[in-house]
Amino acid sequence: MDPKPLTTAEWAEVGTALKFLWLALGFALIAGPSLLTAHAIIPSVVDTKTVAAKWSRFRAPLYVVGIICVIGIFASLYMASENTDFLHRTYSRWWQ
Repeated sequence: MDPKPLTTAEWAEVGTALKFLWLALGFALIAGPSLLTAHAIIPSVVDTKTVAAKWSRFRAPLYVVGIICVIGIFASLYMASENTDFLHRTYSRWWQ
């Protein structure tokens, strides 16, 4: 199999797909610590009385941020997959 070189439009699709993949990584780097802090760290330190109970009020906003970022991860991955049509055109068959 000898694939043809990518055209300018196909390189634009590659760039767009990569942007969405980087965006998904950014969402993941925000979602992980946010959900970890809201679900594990804050309840633990409040229960051991390391910090005051008023810190529990930060859990709800952290959950909201985490859930929005998880939705953003899936949306970014979907958008990245929508911009990979050049793969099907370049490599028309997976096995030859």
